[in-house]
Amino acid sequence: MKKIVAVATFSCLLLAGCQSANESGKAPATTQTSASAASKPTGGMLSAPSSEAMASIGSDGVMQSCVRELNALRQINAKRYQQRSEELEQIVSEAKLYISVRDKVSDSIHQIMDPAYQFRISKVCSRIRSDLTTSLVERVSGA
Repeated sequence: MKKIVAVATFSCLLLAGCQSANESGKAPATTQTSASAASKPTGGMLSAPSSEAMASIGSDGVMQSCVRELNALRQINAKRYQQRSEELEQIVSEAKLYISVRDKVSDSIHQIMDPAYQFRISKVCSRIRSDLTTSLVERVSGA
């Protein structure tokens, strides 16, 4: 069992390295100047929230990684993809509402709400990563 997990982990790292190598040659995406937390998914795929909108409650790198893993999950396990996609869209939608009023509330509210959204987004991203890893391991082990 340890050997299967090690092979699956190595495979995930190898695939992630290939993915990042492919993306490094692409032109950088332009950032939106609106305060929206996410653009509407195109063809059922989430796109990363704008950097300005999520600067206080999440980092661009975390969201980009999360969305990449979610899109990989789409290819591996469509049922889990749908479930996690809906969870992430719900949180991003709630964050969008918060961000639209964030400039109108006190710093003490920022100190409460920013970490709360960071936690919720991290929690869903962790679930996505776990589902992706589990689905890949199941494919390798034939479960």
